[in-house]
Amino acid sequence: MWEHILERVAERAITLDDLHRLRSWVVTEPWAPDGDWYKDFDSFIICGTGEYPKTVLKKGMKPFGTAL
Repeated sequence: MWEHILERVAERAITLDDLHRLRSWVVTEPWAPDGDWYKDFDSFIICGTGEYPKTVLKKGMKPFGTAL
């Protein structure tokens, strides 16, 4: 997952502000449902299943699962 994020940062598809928002969210040890979920950070969306993030979507791509 971190490779996806770094690629998107390199492509300038993820803003530094949103990267900081991601870091701030992760340190809170957020709860995630057992099934599929996603978290929208404006310039990108993280999608996961259970406690693990699985992929990063670019802005405008459609996520699935429960919005966090």
